[in-house]
Amino acid sequence: MKRHSAAIMRCSAIKGGVRSVGLWKRGGRSGRRGERVLKSQPGWRGVNQVRRLRILMTVIAVVILISVTAGLLLVWYQLHPSLEKELFASSAPEYSEPVQSSAASSAPDLLILVGSGRGLMEGVVPDLTEQDGVQVDKRLAAAYEEMKKAAADSGVALKITRGYVTAEQQEALYKQKVQELVAAGYTQVRAEDTAQSLVERGGYSEYQTGLAVDFELTGGTGGAQSEWLLVNGPQYGFVLRYPENKTSVTQKNAEPQHFRYVGQENAQRMRQMGFCLEEYVSYLSKQSKK
Repeated sequence: MKRHSAAIMRCSAIKGGVRSVGLWKRGGRSGRRGERVLKSQPGWRGVNQVRRLRILMTVIAVVILISVTAGLLLVWYQLHPSLEKELFASSAPEYSEPVQSSAASSAPDLLILVGSGRGLMEGVVPDLTEQDGVQVDKRLAAAYEEMKKAAADSGVALKITRGYVTAEQQEALYKQKVQELVAAGYTQVRAEDTAQSLVERGGYSEYQTGLAVDFELTGGTGGAQSEWLLVNGPQYGFVLRYPENKTSVTQKNAEPQHFRYVGQENAQRMRQMGFCLEEYVSYLSKQSKK
């Protein structure tokens, strides 16, 4: 009887052990499965970080590529000065080199700059003739005769109202302006400073070259003469000397009646490039140094 009881107890102990082992195995597998689940989340984070890193590297590579390309283009542009001319090119026909007067001549150069701070050089003497009762440079006069006839054929009457003046005449105009300002309440010093911005002193007026003229504008700005001259003037060598949109360059207020003769080729190139006289002369100077 005792033996039988002991055997039953051993069997129960074995079965209990087997169940314990089974539970341990199942628990172990469950633990490992849970462990794998826990480990999978950090894995996804790693994948996302890699993707973000790749995108960031791609963006950086593109930025570097653009920067290098821009740098190469800049270097290429600087090494090819002819590109500057091509930027100003259009469908209009090409023109020959700007017309300039001979160095041996005493006549003023067609592109001479004269104004406040730029005095007329000694020895420069214009070769004058008369048009509309006003003295002008002979080169201007020849072009004006053709232009005046073409304007008349279009029903527009042109007339020059001001042309060449001597240094003495110009100085007298300056002093007259000073007196007018003093009479208006300006101090002498302020009147002289203000007058110089309105009327050049003797020796500093481009009217002394014989290449600058004022036209009668019966309709004012926007009138028949003004519009015709702006459109057709360059074909005959005349350009608006002080355009309204170039005051920061010329340092002069707009003067719709004031035109300058620079020669046909120069005038057409200035219009093609959108330059006033100061800009055009500066452009030619830079080109001559290349």
